[in-house]
Amino acid sequence: MKKVSKDLAPIAIPHGPPVESTSEYYKSLMESSRMVKKYPVWDVARPTPQVLMEQARRDLIEADEKLALKREEEKANRDLMDNKWQELREKEMLLKESFISFNKFIRENQEKRDRAERKMEADMEVLERKTRETEAMRQRVVEMEEVKELMEKQVQDYTIYEYYLMSVVHNYPEFKQPLDVLNRYEALAAAKATLAERQERDLEMLENARQEIASLTEEKKLFIMGLNNTLADLRWRYDIVRNRVIKWELALNRLKETAAKRHVELCHVRSAIWSLYVKICKQKGLPIDVKNSDFEQQLVVIMRALLELKRIYKIAQHRSKQKDGESM
Repeated sequence: MKKVSKDLAPIAIPHGPPVESTSEYYKSLMESSRMVKKYPVWDVARPTPQVLMEQARRDLIEADEKLALKREEEKANRDLMDNKWQELREKEMLLKESFISFNKFIRENQEKRDRAERKMEADMEVLERKTRETEAMRQRVVEMEEVKELMEKQVQDYTIYEYYLMSVVHNYPEFKQPLDVLNRYEALAAAKATLAERQERDLEMLENARQEIASLTEEKKLFIMGLNNTLADLRWRYDIVRNRVIKWELALNRLKETAAKRHVELCHVRSAIWSLYVKICKQKGLPIDVKNSDFEQQLVVIMRALLELKRIYKIAQHRSKQKDGESM
């Protein structure tokens, strides 16, 4: 079986219509013509330096010739482009002049159009205003006709009342004309309204008074409840204070009894001190120059006498001991 070699550079088939691929085709041709073809080293003979120099000179001559041709072509193209630029400048000047004249014409037409539009707008506003006024007047006429029909209907409906008023005037001589009946009715209606308003005001006052009484009653109930609570508190405090008073009265009575006993004892002590003082003064022959109420001085005299007696007692006791010792 023959082995098929793989193509390393396959041909790319363009998609789409051929007309669209024409530019790509010519572009590829120009690029391939400018490309420098290089061959593998093993396929090209190795030239000598002279050959290479000659080849380079030949390439240089060809390049100079192509450059001269390109310059001539460029010069011709330059002249052609200058001519075209000159024509374009002339056309531009002509176009500018035409634009200026045309702009003036357009400006005049625009001004005329603006004036016409403003006039049309003013006319339209006047027309709309007149139309609105006409429509309003037409509506007003329709309304007035409706009012007229309504008033005619009311006049027809109220004719019976006119007849009734005339009959009342004829039957009651105190009324001279129907207007007197209407005035009398208006006076009675005003009096009725006044009485109704007064009754409403009195009822409102009564309701307010009832509400105030209820509010005061509730307030007084709360006040009485507060007073009852306060009274209960005061009674509780009174019981506590009363118990304390009884306790302290009993204590005061005990204190009074104790004080009375102490006073009696004190009186006995005072009388005893005085009698003892008097006896000591009489025994020692001293004058009684201390007042009966001066217990301190009396006690001083008594203490001195007791100290003397104590000292005498010690001396006597000491002597008795000496005597007992000598007798033994």
